Amino acid sequence: MSEEKETKNKKGGRPRKEIDTELLYKLAQIHCTMKEMVDILGVSEDTLKRRFAGIIDKGKAEGKMRLRRKQIEVAMKGNAVMLIWLGKQILSQSDTPITEEDKNVLPWSDDAAE
Repeated sequence: MSEEKETKNKKGGRPRKEIDTELLYKLAQIHCTMKEMVDILGVSEDTLKRRFAGIIDKGKAEGKMRLRRKQIEVAMKGNAVMLIWLGKQILSQSDTPITEEDKNVLPWSDDAAE
């Protein structure tokens, strides 16, 4: 009877492949593509998305934060190009500022032709 219960509790299909989650996290941090991660880890894209989406998302977020921090460091050391770019991205600055007056629609009248 106990053998019957054991058989019922076992799932069918292939055994789960062990994934090096630390490596997966590092690959996500440097923004490897899903195909690159699949090729390196030797599992399907579906497996990565289904079982490890949280690790991938967290790794990518960490990578973005580190990149942003480095950009700020470079800018603050006097890199004018990076200062300008970050100003445009973060502070919504532009080369051609538009005032509220510039946003108003010009009046239009057909009477001008007379």
